[in-house]
Amino acid sequence: MQNIILRAGLLSSLLAASTLAQAHDHPVSRGRLIFADHEKAEIGVLDLDSYEVTHRLPVPKANPGFAPVEGGRYMVVKTNDQDGTLLVLDTGLTRESHGDHVDIDKGAVRLLPTQFTGDKPAHVVSEHGWLALFYDGQRPWERKSDPKAVLIETDTLGSDKPKVDVWKSPAPQHGIAIPVGKDEWILSVPNPAYAKGDDQKASSRPNGFEVLNRGQGWKQVASFNDVSKADRSCKLFHGHAALKDVHAFGCNAQGAEKDGGILILQRDAKSAWTSSKLAYPDERRTSTIKAQATGRFMVGNYGTDGRPYDALLRIDPAVKALTGADAFVVPGNQPVCQFEITPDGKRVANLTPDGKFRVYEIAPTWKEVASFDAVSAFDCAYGAPTPTPNLAIVGDSAFISDPINHRIREFHLNTLKQGLDAKVDGMPANLAGGGNGG
Repeated sequence: MQNIILRAGLLSSLLAASTLAQAHDHPVSRGRLIFADHEKAEIGVLDLDSYEVTHRLPVPKANPGFAPVEGGRYMVVKTNDQDGTLLVLDTGLTRESHGDHVDIDKGAVRLLPTQFTGDKPAHVVSEHGWLALFYDGQRPWERKSDPKAVLIETDTLGSDKPKVDVWKSPAPQHGIAIPVGKDEWILSVPNPAYAKGDDQKASSRPNGFEVLNRGQGWKQVASFNDVSKADRSCKLFHGHAALKDVHAFGCNAQGAEKDGGILILQRDAKSAWTSSKLAYPDERRTSTIKAQATGRFMVGNYGTDGRPYDALLRIDPAVKALTGADAFVVPGNQPVCQFEITPDGKRVANLTPDGKFRVYEIAPTWKEVASFDAVSAFDCAYGAPTPTPNLAIVGDSAFISDPINHRIREFHLNTLKQGLDAKVDGMPANLAGGGNGG
């Protein structure tokens, strides 16, 4: 058990927890926070009720990344090793809804024995009872590889032999596989110029998608891969989110062809797949999109390729057009860096390279409602060699790692006040939430 120093905000947090427990007639667990270490090849588990580090588990390399699995019990661990290994962490958390709150039971924490390997693991998606692990494959001009999507039924993850299927990509691509129910999947289509391998400047990003039926031998249900039509393609795709079974994809910027924007895919009243394109308000683009099931809006980063994205874009999939009012420049023209949407879908939590943690209201107009000096300034660039703080949301709190100062800080998203401050052995970096008590 690790000694934890509780600093400013402890009393208010305990009082809030006590009030909550009285309202529910029993204590409500807050769950666990998973963290990676920047230097040590291990992941740790911070108990959010005791604020103690209760587990440390070895992994192949230091500072792995995390991706959530639908349901909240499991977490994919991206080990960043040469074998392209993906591990699955059982957080031990099970949930039972009681209408006004969710009870969380804490079981054993373990890394599952089943591991998944392949060439260049990238996008991880978990929806509709499936976990999809996409392996991009190697650059075609370098060597032959095995681009694929490994598909696992999530309710079998904890068994000795999980139910696994594999979709073979016709060529390498920086692709994605999205389960959409009825045994149907949205699968990206490789960029022909990249797949051929003759043009080493060709992008690995796909230009479109197909909807395929797994139960019918991957029979094509619909195609959105016609680059001659703006609303039937998504050139240089990167960034995806789903909201109430409406899928949004970040496509190329508005250039000379004027076909850039957000591609929207959804089923109509007769369950047929349809598409539309929301043009960007200007010549910027989005490459990361996030959403919360309870919200009305999706939110993407917004900027220009080759430069830091320094704005956010509000995306309402029900509107016919995006406007300049949907774009919001991060204060101080800071790069967006890391952002998450709060569980109620109404606010955005944002950690920027100047070390500020900011909270914005999304609607009716973008507005900054809080700003904190969270950590020291840091390098936000992809692959930065210096330790990078990280942001995760669990329940109504945002947690920020501070690897240089060996701590994890909490900020309450409803009261907009600082919470607990935990001193942690090592250099906590990447974070992942496990739990949503309340």
